[in-house]
Amino acid sequence: MPAENTTLPAAAIPSCGDVSCELLVNPIPRPTPPPITISVKPRRRRVVMIDNWKPNSIEILTRAKKLLEERGIEVAELRAKTRAGIPMAAALFDELATEDGLILCGISDCGSCSASSAVDSVVLQGRGATALAVLTEPFKDQVNRAMSYQPADRELPVIVLPHPMQNVTEAELDQRARILADAAQRYLG
Repeated sequence: MPAENTTLPAAAIPSCGDVSCELLVNPIPRPTPPPITISVKPRRRRVVMIDNWKPNSIEILTRAKKLLEERGIEVAELRAKTRAGIPMAAALFDELATEDGLILCGISDCGSCSASSAVDSVVLQGRGATALAVLTEPFKDQVNRAMSYQPADRELPVIVLPHPMQNVTEAELDQRARILADAAQRYLG
């Protein structure tokens, strides 16, 4: 019998199915950050790509950069974070927070690097930049996970590429670059 001051969920917990289960509660309160405004339309028709050192990431970004430039879109010199599996350095966050163009964080194709690219995009959005994570299909939900404790006015989109990025043909690299360039161009309007 629950204590009188205990609040039980109004409905069954979906993950329990037909069996009884316990309600787990984290005893450490999590502060709720202020809501952020998600920007999907940059103020400037420019793309900034952040490489994270994953195999073929720089190759796909370089090809996408060339495609965008051929279409008359300004693309900054490729930037890089120090490691794929951690969020970008504070100095890079500070620099990119003032960027008026579209920032593409990635390309990520595993759990920790996808989570880090997702966090990069959320932090930059919170600082007023238009930033999107570039993830492969199996990891596309990492942005929603990164946003789970961050209230926002809308869902933060993600650019999704086919998986994998490694051990692919030249044609598959071109395909992924085209998908990325097309998505970036759509966000630029």
